[in-house]
Amino acid sequence: MPRDVENTSPAPPITLTESPNSVTTERSESPTSSEQSSPTAERQRQFVIVPDAQQVKATNLHPYTRTLTISDLDSCVALENAAFTDPRDRATPEKFRYRLSKCGELCLGIFCTVVPNSGFQAETLAAAKPVETDRKNGAVSVLLGHVVAAKTDDATATDDSMSVPEGWDSPHPAPTKRGHQEAGRTIVLHSVAILPGFQGRGLGRVLMMAYIQNMNGAGIADRLALISHDHMVAWYEKLGFTNRGKSATQFGGGGWYDMVLELKQLQPRAAYG
Repeated sequence: MPRDVENTSPAPPITLTESPNSVTTERSESPTSSEQSSPTAERQRQFVIVPDAQQVKATNLHPYTRTLTISDLDSCVALENAAFTDPRDRATPEKFRYRLSKCGELCLGIFCTVVPNSGFQAETLAAAKPVETDRKNGAVSVLLGHVVAAKTDDATATDDSMSVPEGWDSPHPAPTKRGHQEAGRTIVLHSVAILPGFQGRGLGRVLMMAYIQNMNGAGIADRLALISHDHMVAWYEKLGFTNRGKSATQFGGGGWYDMVLELKQLQPRAAYG
């Protein structure tokens, strides 16, 4: 999962806004990373090292979250390619198209609003969509991070759950255990990513906490599951995930740990009549 998603900056913590707001483009030097990573023989994910001048001041952002749709496909692909320099660690464009089409309600993005030609830079800016069609300043909604997920019948992430079924977009796809399982009670987070220039600012935590809150309130699953390399295990544990040990999944060459978070069960409401 993304490097430097934990808020290691001395800047004030980021809070979500309720609607798209404009953002200024003042620059600042990047914070010093305090990521705790231990040496390991296993392959680690490779990430972009962002020059100081390209870091964006967290206090100038007014981030907000919303459910992703198929219209966000290009932004998600651009974000994934920017966050993960090793192609083996990326979800493919076809996987994004599949998941945003079949289970977009399980996918969440964190955005900020930007006025074009204001000097703001982000890998997803070119794919950004207008906030409102009649807004005079032409402001667009820029994707900064995403959680892309699907359901499975298993209790943890599996290679089948990460797959895309053949012919999924045909009028009558054949039944399969691969990919999204609508009746599944485990939501597998397949991609958790923050743009390199916005990492280390707390956006990852904000996005994940918003996602957990949404899924707790939805009552559509019993748990969240994901796979993590060892250097990110502690970060997910701080969010409430439990390390279930080495994962059997071989995505990207393997070397993962299964992380699971049990969702809160909705309490039955009293009936009034």
